[in-house]
Formats: sequence, C-alpha cells, structure tokens
Amino acid sequence: MEYLTEMQQRVLLALYDNDKVTLRKLIELTKSSTAPVNNAVKSLKEWGLVEEIEETGGFPKRRYIKLTEKGKRVVEKLKELYSLIEASS
Repeated sequence: MEYLTEMQQRVLLALYDNDKVTLRKLIELTKSSTAPVNNAVKSLKEWGLVEEIEETGGFPKRRYIKLTEKGKRVVEKLKELYSLIEASS
C-alpha cells in the first residue's frame, strides 16, 4: 500500500460518518468531482479499505460504497493522528 492521498482520506472520513453511500452522495460529501472520487474509491477497493455493494430489487439497481472493517481501523488511526496534530498546534 502506498500513502493515502488527501482525496482518499476525505473519502474514508466521509464513509466513516455515513454507513453506506452512493457515488453521487460521496462526491457531494467530499465536495469534489467524479474523476477524483472514482480514482480514490478504486485504489481504496484494491487495498481492501472499501467495498461496493449492489442492492437489487429496485429499479434502477443502486450501488453503494462502504468501509470494510480494515477501512474503519485505518480511519480510527487517522483520527488519532489528526488529534495529535491538533493538540500540538
């Protein structure tokens, strides 16, 4: 795994505060555009930090993105790091 980019961190933090979201909602939450969020999600999926789930039964089918357990642990460590940085300012 490489280092997390700012966009990847924003995606992880947005997902931590929201159980599962559509890509459109994730773009809104990160205040970004489609390409950067898509790229971040793709990398995070490859690293096992997020997963995509598809809910069937409705039309159109909805695809959601959510944190994996590994992703939740990473976000908790990120939050600890942010707290340390903030406390030392």
